[in-house]
Amino acid sequence: MQDLTPSVPSAVYLALGRVVMVAVTMKYEEKFIAFVDILGFASAVENAEGEGSLSLADLRDATKLLGSDSDVEAIRTDGPTICPCALRYARDVGFELTQTSDCVIVSAEVSPSGAITIVNQCYLAVFRLLEKGLMCRGHVRRGKIFHRGHEFIGPGYQDAYRREGTVSAFKQDAEDRGTPFVELDPSIRDYVAECGDECVVEMYERMVRRDTEVDAIFPFKRLSSFITIGAEARLDVAKEKNSINNLRRMINKFRSGITRHVDTSNESAVRKFRHYESALVAQLNECDRLDNMVDMLAAPYPSAGISNENGGPTGRCS
Repeated sequence: MQDLTPSVPSAVYLALGRVVMVAVTMKYEEKFIAFVDILGFASAVENAEGEGSLSLADLRDATKLLGSDSDVEAIRTDGPTICPCALRYARDVGFELTQTSDCVIVSAEVSPSGAITIVNQCYLAVFRLLEKGLMCRGHVRRGKIFHRGHEFIGPGYQDAYRREGTVSAFKQDAEDRGTPFVELDPSIRDYVAECGDECVVEMYERMVRRDTEVDAIFPFKRLSSFITIGAEARLDVAKEKNSINNLRRMINKFRSGITRHVDTSNESAVRKFRHYESALVAQLNECDRLDNMVDMLAAPYPSAGISNENGGPTGRCS
């Protein structure tokens, strides 16, 4: 017999030509849960109609970058696009996303596909906001939650919400708390490490950086991966240099955007900005390294007989 039980707390459905109200028993599910919050949002809201760097329309658009119903619909229609062959129990990996004001709550089933899907969703939110010069912070963990549409209740969510304010990834000193990163609980890290799926492990490593104690979403890690030095017989120096300069411009755009939006009168905000700035400066240094690599690869090979200091040949290259 077909199961007509709806998957929401209460629902109306048609049975034998009659409208029937069904009460459904709510229960927690064991899921991966993320809570992500835009930093400095409250201050930006207060200044939106004054001299703030963000307008009301900017703030509305920023909240959409955390995730939207279209993200949910895409996964429900086509399934996850990241590591699509990874093991999953439901076609949509039980993916739920609730965006409210300046934060988002995301959940997915406990499976290799569910794990990498929620990490990827958090990565996308972080990177989208970075492009707009905004920082965010969050926590991802495994726990119990009831999550359907815009309804979410559960101890797992409460744990993620509480831990968001105490994120310590890449702290610069012992007192540094609330650093601007989306931190991953060891329950996520260990699950991915032990899941046995090479794609899931590889994609996780591309989006995440390990601190001495914890893992965190690290969008800066992948910036230099946008550049791949050509391995073909003839190196197109102009093309490689142009790619590196494009990356350099993008990084400087991120840096100037964050600088423009940070509240310099707020010591805590400035300290958070310095985390992002140091990571972006490191990527600019990587651009310089890639530039030097291109120059070195493009340099002509030494001739077969190289003169020594006295003008005589040193011998032939074998």
